[in-house]
Amino acid sequence: MSTPVRDEDGIDTGAIALKVFKKQITLIPLLGLIYFSVSGGPYGLENAISSSGPGMAMLLIIVVPVIFAIPCALMNAELGSALPLEGGYYYWVKVAMGNFWAFVEGLSSWFTSFLDTALYPVLFVDYLATWFPGVARGQHVLFSAFNGNFSIDLHWAITLAFMAPLAYLNARGAKVVGETSSVLTVVILAPFVVLTGLGLWKILSTSGVHPLHPFVLSGQSKFSAFSAGLAVVIWNYVGFDSISTASEEIVRPKRNYPLALAISIPLIMMSYLLPLLASLASGLHHNNLTAWTDGDFANAAGLLGGSWLKAAIIGGAMLAQVGLFSSLLMSGSRVPAVMAADRYLPESLARTNPRFGTPVVAIVVSCAAFAVFCALNFQTLLDADIILGLGALGLEFVAFLILRGKFPQMARPYRVPGGWIGAIVITLLPLLVSGAMIWSTFTGEAAAFWIGVIGFLLSAALFWPAKWFIKRNHPDAEMDLMGVDLGPGVDVAAIVENRVPARVG
Repeated sequence: MSTPVRDEDGIDTGAIALKVFKKQITLIPLLGLIYFSVSGGPYGLENAISSSGPGMAMLLIIVVPVIFAIPCALMNAELGSALPLEGGYYYWVKVAMGNFWAFVEGLSSWFTSFLDTALYPVLFVDYLATWFPGVARGQHVLFSAFNGNFSIDLHWAITLAFMAPLAYLNARGAKVVGETSSVLTVVILAPFVVLTGLGLWKILSTSGVHPLHPFVLSGQSKFSAFSAGLAVVIWNYVGFDSISTASEEIVRPKRNYPLALAISIPLIMMSYLLPLLASLASGLHHNNLTAWTDGDFANAAGLLGGSWLKAAIIGGAMLAQVGLFSSLLMSGSRVPAVMAADRYLPESLARTNPRFGTPVVAIVVSCAAFAVFCALNFQTLLDADIILGLGALGLEFVAFLILRGKFPQMARPYRVPGGWIGAIVITLLPLLVSGAMIWSTFTGEAAAFWIGVIGFLLSAALFWPAKWFIKRNHPDAEMDLMGVDLGPGVDVAAIVENRVPARVG
């Protein structure tokens, strides 16, 4: 990735030639990577019951894919197959809107990963603490500040031990990460299949079991119940764009990327819907539905299948954090690497492992940032990543519409059906839902809202220092644009490499 470009006289032009990554992610590993980029299992959905009630929680799991997940997947399928470039959404925005907005897209997405990806080592150790209480946060403290909100303790040390082998796994390449994700998907879903079977049998064989009753919680209207659980469910359908950053590593991306997206949505939806229905049939918290919280899938499994099934669900939760962290580290590390190749971040971030061709410096730097956030009690910061993540997603949809108008004859192996009407509909639905979530964060947790907004504005403000002090007069990276066709007469390289004017016609 960090190979200098030389002219015909052998003089370094100042540009970096993006390394052509080895295509090694086939369809099945790609499915595993998408599954863990978006889901990682139904863990966390228990809060939808305590927020909205049993029936509304089930309805949300069905409705949210229609108004949010499917539109996001369709947009990703079109742009991912038309512009299968390493860096994914960074280049979609760059081709559509230029370097400034691409910088904002890339940096805000990387910042989001600091808040989001760092959660999974923390959750892993939190689950471990159910078996070994001595590793819980606040135990064996070496250093603490800000009233315990920043703590260097045994809990933090184990998060580092969690990250180290997964960083090494990422350094070995996307194929290893993808194959591991595929295996973990099967292992994690297996106990939920058993849970589903036991729950459905109870519904069919036992009179008086009404898992969807009451439809909403006492005192809620249907509208307020829908609004209350919306954020919980939507956050379990976010991330379909993540794997786009490794597009050059996907085998036959123009075919496999849209196909994997099409398979993953029903897989994810059913992996939410059936275990939740079965868990409700267990009778857990039937007298106090507001008591449902994280970890109650395991408690429901214990009621239906015994201690062995409860232990299997808890073990699956720990393995889910492995898959989530590993897949998101892989996709997230490609973003600073391609930005560094464009000289908007230090060039060292574009360096690759000579054997495996992975952006090893970007992987290590990302893990170092995660280590800082793992020491924080950062629930507010975690909620703030909703604003950052949805801001980046909004830019992708804007780029999607601009590319439709700017390059109408661009080769699109997959095209969202319905022409302009279809394109506008799939854009408006997620943007309206995102607006509702942002408003909910503003009214419900103003601190998280403003942290997210400041993070997004900081991503924009840093463009000029990066341009003046890092990029200076260096040209953008030169890329292998084989397979990218923006239409007759369009100079693809001039646009992607930011050489202007691009000649059309």
